[in-house]
Amino acid sequence: MVAASPARPVLVAGALLLVATVTFVVVDPLLAWDDANPFLGRGRLFLYFTTQSNLLAVAACVVFGVALLRGRHPGQAAEYLRGLAVVDMAITGIVANVLLAEPGAPWSFSDFVLHQAVPVLMVVWWIAAPPARPLPLAAVALWLVHPAVWTAMALTYAAESSDRWYPYFFLDPVEAGGWGGVAVFVAVIHLVIAVLGLGAVVVSRVRRAEGVRRRLWPAEPDGMPVTSLPGREQAGSR
Repeated sequence: MVAASPARPVLVAGALLLVATVTFVVVDPLLAWDDANPFLGRGRLFLYFTTQSNLLAVAACVVFGVALLRGRHPGQAAEYLRGLAVVDMAITGIVANVLLAEPGAPWSFSDFVLHQAVPVLMVVWWIAAPPARPLPLAAVALWLVHPAVWTAMALTYAAESSDRWYPYFFLDPVEAGGWGGVAVFVAVIHLVIAVLGLGAVVVSRVRRAEGVRRRLWPAEPDGMPVTSLPGREQAGSR
């Protein structure tokens, strides 16, 4: 059995908790209760997919950071949470930088953190240290639930609000060329999310990061030593 260096998990945990703290501060949930703000107040802050995906990233970083400090793996359910955060943050970065970017717009620290830095960090984290156990293809369908629910929430809010407020132009039939345009945008985004989810599952089945996991966690989610799991060599073939 390969013993984990005591310092390395602590450093990684500190980095994860730092990312979580900075991201949460930048999101600033208190803005949602500023009724004078037409774009973020009255709870509208939480209708942005950017907000929801970044809060999922915060949750994943906290769960894994605390687990690392305890010297334990948080478990397979936490891996599904991390995968959801990774996929959502990836689509957040893509949409923000492809569909919503404004040429010549001034640099913003909050925009950089929420739309560029954290999406890249989450994807790199998943690739560098994939789940201890391969995820099934069913994970892709599970990860699609959140964007589907978010779409329903945003459209319902717009229908019920007095000013017909939409968090993004592609959800507004006036700006998207009618409801057909909205449907196309939503379908394409969900298709990209499905492809990203499939990519995340494929990465979870790559065993080349075994050394990384051994250095971070001396035990698997069920508490068994890494080297004592039966059939470990066959796990990557399924």
